[in-house]
Amino acid sequence: MRIWGFLVIAICVLQVNAFAADDCSTVDVRDSLPADVKTFMTTPSDQGDIGWCYGYTAADIVSQAVGTPVSALHLSAFYASEVTMLGKIGRGVVNKTTTPEGGFVSIAVRKMNELGHVCRESDIPSEGTKKVQITSQTTVHNGMAYLMNRMKDVRKGRCTGLCEISFNQLVEGFFPAVPPQTIKNYLLAHRNVSLEDVVFNFLDSSCRSKSIDLRNDLNYKTWGKKTHPFESINDQIDWLLNRRKLISMEYDASEITDVGGIFGAGHASTIVGRKKVGNACYYMVRNSWGTSCDYRKGVICLKEQGSYLVHEKTMKSMAKKLIWID
Repeated sequence: MRIWGFLVIAICVLQVNAFAADDCSTVDVRDSLPADVKTFMTTPSDQGDIGWCYGYTAADIVSQAVGTPVSALHLSAFYASEVTMLGKIGRGVVNKTTTPEGGFVSIAVRKMNELGHVCRESDIPSEGTKKVQITSQTTVHNGMAYLMNRMKDVRKGRCTGLCEISFNQLVEGFFPAVPPQTIKNYLLAHRNVSLEDVVFNFLDSSCRSKSIDLRNDLNYKTWGKKTHPFESINDQIDWLLNRRKLISMEYDASEITDVGGIFGAGHASTIVGRKKVGNACYYMVRNSWGTSCDYRKGVICLKEQGSYLVHEKTMKSMAKKLIWID
């Protein structure tokens, strides 16, 4: 089934058991996870140069559900391959690009249920930024969006020189089991296959034999301000954290950073815990910006974990929607 819609953007009645916010007891959901998932969740995550934040946080909650680290790159690529031409036109009008970026966490999880399997992080690493050695003295960092633009150049017959160097090294980085020439030949022989499908098909073929089968197992739930206008989103977050649930959050990132993106302030990350800092309650959020600390004053960067701490008042203001898996 395909996603129909003019815009595909993110970026990227449950009774709440009351939690005494004044208590703000320390909770870190990662401490309750299997060792490999905890390591995965405490290691910086990097979506690179493409707006797949929704896929990175979706992979976090799916990893908790299946009990092993899941590839955000594979998950995001499948979602992108499911966007219809109408959705791509919408992107072009709003964002001046047809690069497959942006999405919704709940749809990403539903799409994996429909696909019927997820791939392991160990088989398809989700590091979104790769080093490209241009010359013996020049190294640059590029990601999946850059690679897909080079794929377009291959099809147009103009990928030579620096383009070819970048293409070859990025293919080796994202598809280590596939020779660059194989993908070049496929691009030229199957010009009607979308670049999104090309990326997903090669990723999926390299991990499918070792993937984890799903039988509609991902029972996801959502909670949003629009559907619960008279309830506190922080209370819902606390209730879920007390149940040791990782929480995907779609939110307004302008509350925590001045750094914009192709979707402005739309972003998605994973709430992993809470703790008291001084006399204030803060929430711990796992981001997908690597070790970046480009945050506003008052946001505490946890660089080594790729995470940050945000004050409860800011959380209440910025959080728009929560997604978790029961």
